[in-house]
Amino acid sequence: MAECLALERINRLLDEGSFVEVGALVSARTTDFTVNDQSAPSDGVITGYGQIEGNPVYVYSQNRDVLNGTMGEMHAKKIAKLYDMADKAAAPVIGLLDCGGFRLQESVDALDSFGCVLAKQAEYADSVLQISAVMGNCAGGMTLIPAMSDFAFMTKEAQMYVNAPHTIMDNKKLSREFDSAKYQAAVSGQAEVLESEEAVLTKIRELVVMLIDEEYGRCGEDDLNRYISDKTCAMKDARALLAECADDKFLEIRPDYAPEMVTGFLTLNGILVGAVANADALYDEKGEKTADLADGLTVDGCEKAAAFVAFCNDCEIPLLTVTAADGFAAVEQTEKGLPQAIAKLVKAYHDGGFNSKVNLIMGDTYGSAYVAMGARSISDADMVFAWDDAKVGMMEAEKAANILFAAEGEKATEKQAAAYEGKQNAVTSAAARGSVDAVIAPAQTRKHLIMAFSML
Repeated sequence: MAECLALERINRLLDEGSFVEVGALVSARTTDFTVNDQSAPSDGVITGYGQIEGNPVYVYSQNRDVLNGTMGEMHAKKIAKLYDMADKAAAPVIGLLDCGGFRLQESVDALDSFGCVLAKQAEYADSVLQISAVMGNCAGGMTLIPAMSDFAFMTKEAQMYVNAPHTIMDNKKLSREFDSAKYQAAVSGQAEVLESEEAVLTKIRELVVMLIDEEYGRCGEDDLNRYISDKTCAMKDARALLAECADDKFLEIRPDYAPEMVTGFLTLNGILVGAVANADALYDEKGEKTADLADGLTVDGCEKAAAFVAFCNDCEIPLLTVTAADGFAAVEQTEKGLPQAIAKLVKAYHDGGFNSKVNLIMGDTYGSAYVAMGARSISDADMVFAWDDAKVGMMEAEKAANILFAAEGEKATEKQAAAYEGKQNAVTSAAARGSVDAVIAPAQTRKHLIMAFSML
C-alpha cells in the first residue's frame, strides 16, 4: 500500500525510522451537517515526534487526501496538544501545511479550536522554536500559522493567500498573483521560497540542527586565523563576507525579501551567531554584480532586521551586525513608514540584554542610519570593529563641506572636503572618540570576530 503524502513528507524530514505518531485514532465528531459517514484517518492531520540528526522535534503534516486537509475541531486539538508536548520536551514544532481551509460542517467548533492553536503559538512563542512550511495550499485564517512562526518556508508551486486573488479590488486591472510563492517571498515577506519540497525539508533540517544541536560546529578544523580573500574584501559584499567568515557556510534567511538587508546564521569557531548586514548589490558565484539594490535603509529591510534581531534576543543567540548604510532610501514608501520601521529596529537592538553583540563597520556609514544599525549607543554592543578603509560620520564629506562653507558663496573645494573627511569621517576619528574599539585589516575579519565572540 502506498504511503500517504503527508506521512511521506514527515519521513523525508526526519531521521529514518524515528517518527512516532500520536493521535492516529482521533476522528471528527458527528455534526448536524456531516455529509457522509466517511472514514477520516487521523482527522486529516498526522501528528507525532521524531528526530533530526538525533535532536528531538515535534511535527504535524496536513493530509490533503483526507477531507481535503481541512481544519476541524479534532484536527486543531491534535496540533494544540503537540505544542504542549513540545514545550515540556523543549523541542521545536514543525508544521507541514497543505490545507483546504476550515471544515464548513463544523462551524464554530472548528473556529474555536483553531483559535486554541493560535493561542498555543502565542503562549510558547518564547520557549518553542516554531517552523512552518507551506507544501500545497494555505488560505484565509490558516495563513496566521506561518505568520506566527519563527520561520516559514514555501515550495515554488505552493499557494498562500488571505483572500483569493480574483476577489481583491482592482486585481482584474493589476493581474497580480497575490497567492503565488514569488509574491509571498519577495513582496509580502511571509515565507522563504525554495525550488522543491526536498529543498524545503533540507533547509528545515539545516536550520534545526544549527539552532538546537549543541554539538554543531564544535568539532570543526577550520583555521581560526584564515584570511578573507582580497576579492571579497574589495567587493564589500556582506553575503560573500559572511560566507567566508563562517566555519562551514552562511545560512541566509528570507533572501528574496528586502535583499538590501541580509539576515542569517553562521558559526565562528563553533559559536552560533546571528548576522544582520547591509547590502547595496547582488553578486553571482563569480563575484560579478547582477543587480543594484535599494540605496539606504528601507521600510521592509528594517522590519525584516527587527524581527530577526528580536528572535536572536529571545534565544540569547550572539549577534553580529555588519554596517554599510549611508542613509535612507529616497522613495515614497520611506516617508510613509520608515520612522516606524526604524523604531522597531532600534527597540529590538535595545531590548537584547543577554546575548553578546559585535558590530563591524564595513563600508561608508552616515547619519541616523549608522545609529539605527545597532550602534553602541542603542545596542550596548560589546565590541565595535571597523575596516581600515571604512567611513563613519554625519554625512558625506562633500555635502558636509558645502553646508559648512556656504557662507563663502561658493561650493566647497576638494581641499575643504578632504579636510572634513579626514577629521570627521575617518574611522580613526570615531576610534579616537571611543565609538570604534579597533580598526582592522579587512582580510583579518574572521580572526577578530572569533576572538571577540570567544571572549564574551
